[in-house]
Order: sequence, then structure tokens, then C-alpha cells
Amino acid sequence: MEDHKEVARHDSPDNIDDKKTEERRETRLQNRLIMEDYKEDINEKAEAFIKNFRDQLKIQREDSLKRFHATR
Repeated sequence: MEDHKEVARHDSPDNIDDKKTEERRETRLQNRLIMEDYKEDINEKAEAFIKNFRDQLKIQREDSLKRFHATR
């Protein structure tokens, strides 16, 4: 009678490497998602900053025109 020794797949070195590879892949995916959220956040802040800057320029230009017309 033959004795067959079964080796659990989770103990094999190849499977351990596969698990590490999968963990790295998941970590990279999570980091990528975080960076995308961060980029969106930065873009929103940049757009708000630019809008505010343009609004301030418009106000300054209007004030300048008012002063110019008041001195005439």
C-alpha cells in the first residue's frame, strides 16, 4: 500500500510568494486610490484659490476705477 503525503498548498514557497505579491498589489492599489483622492482634493483647493484670486483682482480693479472716476 502506498502512502501519499499531501502537502498543503498554503505551505508551499510558491504560494507564500503569491500571497506576498497579492499583498503588495493590494497595498499599491490602496495607495493609488489614496493618491487619487489627494489629487482631487488638491485640484479642488487649487480651483478655489484661483477663483478667489480672480475675484480679488476684480474687486481691486473696480476699486481702482471708482477712485479714478472720483478724482475727475
